[in-house]
Amino acid sequence: MINEYRGLVRTKEDGSEIINYDDPTFPSYIHDGYVYSGCTWEKVTHFHKDVELLSVHSSCMGYSVNGNSIFLEKGDTLFVNSDQLHYSYALPPKEGRYIIAVMHPRILCSNYAVEAKAILPVTGNKKVPFIHFHNGDRDAARMQELMLQLEHKAKGNEFLITKVFYEIWELILDRVNESGQFSPDDMMNQDLHNEVLKAMMNYVDKNYMNSITLNEVASAGGISKSLCNSIFNKYTQMTPIEYIMHFRARKVADLLQAGTFSMSEIAEMTGFSGASYMAETFKKFYNLSPREYKKAMNP
Repeated sequence: MINEYRGLVRTKEDGSEIINYDDPTFPSYIHDGYVYSGCTWEKVTHFHKDVELLSVHSSCMGYSVNGNSIFLEKGDTLFVNSDQLHYSYALPPKEGRYIIAVMHPRILCSNYAVEAKAILPVTGNKKVPFIHFHNGDRDAARMQELMLQLEHKAKGNEFLITKVFYEIWELILDRVNESGQFSPDDMMNQDLHNEVLKAMMNYVDKNYMNSITLNEVASAGGISKSLCNSIFNKYTQMTPIEYIMHFRARKVADLLQAGTFSMSEIAEMTGFSGASYMAETFKKFYNLSPREYKKAMNP
């Protein structure tokens, strides 16, 4: 893991997330994490080519995948397929704790036959954006056991990670063979809106430091302003303008952690008209002023 990128969301040219792998030479990130209301990683819509697995081991939390809200409780595991729009969120007043594993499927691609017969039928299956292993399902306990093995036994050992990942994938394959929860019409609309939102998110990512209008965001997706509003509300639970403000606030948090810029410099770098407006917006999302946050991050 590259420590200076710890906790930051970096993106490629297409807007997909660059995963800060535990070892840059092996594509896996495994972490015992948590989410609480107002944390900087809550409700951060993102996507990546890696698949994501999250197993809740304490309390409960929420997850959104392509606009579908999913309630996760202790014992549940969620599989998020490659290239899906998703984010986690807290369910106050509780703090959700979980094991998360973000891994690239190429770990399992020992040869073309395995990739063609076992990997692509999952990652290329548009009918399966996610799989929810509910606590009490026949395979849920085994799935959580494997997730705990990833964190407590396999992490740092590429061979063991691969071994456990194969076992997890076998459970996923069994579920995919039984799936059919999304109709073709639902998937067609979802695919279209996914790509449109990714284009608009990428536009914000590349232009957040400048003044951005709703019309410009909608134009980036090639849609009307009303449809732009509808898609953002469905997939991010925010209006386009709220999304822009939240995005800028996250960039403020990143710069505050660096600890080398003044408040006025950070405001200018993140597209705010002034330090006071920046502070007001930041506190709205994170319940702390920028100065309080900086002090907390750099004691």
